[in-house]
Amino acid sequence: MTNGYTDIKNTDMMLIMGGNPAENHPCGFKWAIEAKRVRNAKMIVVDPRFTRTAATADFFLQIRAGADIAFLGGMIRYAIEKNHIAHDYLVNYTNAAFIVKEGFKLPDDGLYSGFDAEKQIYDKTTWNYEAGGNLTGKPVSSSSAGQGQPAAQSAAPSSDAHEGKGYQAASGMGAKGAGSGAPPMMPSNVAYDLSLQHPRCVFQLLKQQYSRYTPEMVERITGIKADQFLKAAEMFTSIRKDGDMKKAGTIIYAVGWTQHTFGTQIIRAAAMLQLLLGNVGRAGGGVNALRGHSNIQGATDMGGVFDIWPGYLKVPNPADVDLKTYLERTTPKASKPDQWDSFNYWSNTPKFAVSFLKTMFGDAATKENDFAFHYMPKIDRNYSWTQIWDSMLSGSVKGLFAFGMNGVAIGPDSQKNIEALKKADWLVVGEIYEDETSEFWKSPGITPDEMKNIKTTVYRLACAGFAEKDGSMTNSSRWLQWKNVALPPPGEARLDQDIVAQIFLRTRELYKTEGGKFPDPIQNLTWSYTDPQHPSLSELAREFNGKALADLTDPKTQRVIKKGQQLPGFAWLKDDGTTSCARK
Repeated sequence: MTNGYTDIKNTDMMLIMGGNPAENHPCGFKWAIEAKRVRNAKMIVVDPRFTRTAATADFFLQIRAGADIAFLGGMIRYAIEKNHIAHDYLVNYTNAAFIVKEGFKLPDDGLYSGFDAEKQIYDKTTWNYEAGGNLTGKPVSSSSAGQGQPAAQSAAPSSDAHEGKGYQAASGMGAKGAGSGAPPMMPSNVAYDLSLQHPRCVFQLLKQQYSRYTPEMVERITGIKADQFLKAAEMFTSIRKDGDMKKAGTIIYAVGWTQHTFGTQIIRAAAMLQLLLGNVGRAGGGVNALRGHSNIQGATDMGGVFDIWPGYLKVPNPADVDLKTYLERTTPKASKPDQWDSFNYWSNTPKFAVSFLKTMFGDAATKENDFAFHYMPKIDRNYSWTQIWDSMLSGSVKGLFAFGMNGVAIGPDSQKNIEALKKADWLVVGEIYEDETSEFWKSPGITPDEMKNIKTTVYRLACAGFAEKDGSMTNSSRWLQWKNVALPPPGEARLDQDIVAQIFLRTRELYKTEGGKFPDPIQNLTWSYTDPQHPSLSELAREFNGKALADLTDPKTQRVIKKGQQLPGFAWLKDDGTTSCARK
């Protein structure tokens, strides 16, 4: 969510797709109604159903389920064709002016340049920008007047391969990230055309790619009549008519987009439309994913996904043989040339990573041992939760801890997940009540005789409910809000962190007494809580925030942070081991 719920009140135009906020996010939806009431903002709702959200819309369009990309593609084509775009914004705040390498081919035949039919992978050598700086007004050679033919492909990186990288962790996941399929590094002096007229600049390639999304194609794919689509396109993009930049428009969506198999592509199309209109980074604009008011986003902030550390740092892959290699791969240089003076927040990656390792391993993480970088696991393939359940089905995963997640209910194939649990040796569920996962062996269709043949041992651990524990929540506006405990857990129910802490401490004791193949990360993990068996969440919050491990002085203001004090913000983080932090 780029802006947050409350900011929606500042918008002048809303496009709501893939969600029904009037019914599913009623507290947040009040801000959309506020925009209509106070600013006379217009609302377009596109949905397969006529919902309560649609009932409040100025214009409702009924779309064929799964056809969202075609609708957004038509919007992009319309905005470009009618010149309802933010030209100066595109030049200064996007990569629209960047010139792509000669030989890059758009997928007119369904394939981009560099596809190896035999290996079924792409060589991405041409998927990069040219070097050369400002080429505005310079003549384009005949050989590069169009897209041209694909250049000779090579698995070897280009000569500018190690000059820079435009976004955090651009290389592919795991071991695959080290091969020829990885996106190439960005040249240090990207070629660009401020007029946006060069035939290989990103804007012109975008224009070419979306030229096929005519109103007739949109109608054929989405089922929305061409005249109705054109009315919606004119209505939404009208905020940029004649170059006017006073108004802002927002796109609002929910899991009706996210949970498609191509959900990422839908959301990227929405982002491209908003960038064309100059609506990202502005009050009342953005691409806003509606989530619960107590938001799951906090889990990914804290590294609850297999391929990210806390703070959205990338998990190392097998090619990251040491910390230096890892940091060089994942730390981007500014994607834009010096003229843009890019802020490049992710240039702080070394400070973030070292401070995180100090949080994890404390005194055991030193400069001499690469801050214990080699303690951290490296991923060589997809380890998402769906893959874990798939591995359980195949028999390679023998057991599962399920805390705060009902995998049978939320999985894309509940029956498959039930079959996977039948093959597990054990299942531990931490919950406040029975759910589909903890009771999988009683699921509909399983006979009493079949139940007897299920060998999975199920441990149900009674956890504390919402009001029975303190802690923080991250809402969809990305605010951290603290709540205090209202009453203690009943009976033998325990706090989630107590259960996890006690399992960890017993595991560490086993490593200590019995040894193991690689005990170092377990033995040296920092666990300096006042009560190790019952770590306080307020202590954890301070740990996440970060602290000074030595006296620090701001060279500009001469402000001093003493050893042991909390850090005021991420700007104080260091890459020399003098700070710790688990969240940025």
